[in-house]
Amino acid sequence: MFSRSEPVIFFPGTLCDERIFMPLWQSLKLDSKAFVPLQWAQDLEQMMALSNDRIAYFDQAVHLLGYSMGGYVAALAALDAFKQSKTQKAGFKIASLTLLNSSAQALGDEELAQRKLVTKLIKDKRYKGMPNSKAEAMLHEQNRADKALVDSIVTMSNDLGASTLLAQTSATANRKNLLPELAKLPIPIQFIVGEQDTIAPPTQVETASKGYANMRVSVLNGAGHMMPLEQSEALAELLINPILA
Repeated sequence: MFSRSEPVIFFPGTLCDERIFMPLWQSLKLDSKAFVPLQWAQDLEQMMALSNDRIAYFDQAVHLLGYSMGGYVAALAALDAFKQSKTQKAGFKIASLTLLNSSAQALGDEELAQRKLVTKLIKDKRYKGMPNSKAEAMLHEQNRADKALVDSIVTMSNDLGASTLLAQTSATANRKNLLPELAKLPIPIQFIVGEQDTIAPPTQVETASKGYANMRVSVLNGAGHMMPLEQSEALAELLINPILA
């Protein structure tokens, strides 16, 4: 998808920071990269400002790689950059878009209901952090007994805390299906999902993106929703190969 010499901008998921990508960065050995600290943002406008700042930092076209919630934000950033290139009659600064464990679609009713429940718990000061069972459920079944992996997910989540969760949940709740707009971008778009991802299931992503010429879906075995931590080496190998012509 990209070479190690090309700049890549990384967008984290809900209750994630740089730790979600550290094993992947070690495997990729990139010469140039940037991280969008979405955990700093209080709303979607701030998320977009942080994204645009990172894109503007580089003189050349960049690859965008977003994980989970960050995939949706990365897709919005790519669309925004395309609009800016048209308005300003400038070059399009995005070379490719890669969405990990993300579908770029609207949230389903079940997910929206879950978000409302979490929001209420936080506002009522009854949110106690991520339980181990939640972390385990986001992993492939073969990884759920990995205590170090589970602990790393729980620790990262709880370090960022309830206020970050509330801000991110509110900022990204009102999503729309971005696929028709993304299909118009003159760049390759790669969806990579975990074999047992229950949040962005492979069949759902494959069905939704089917028929769009610039989109490709890859399924990574041995991974659930926490794919960057579960299968960092296999994911790195997939990312640096020319998947799309």
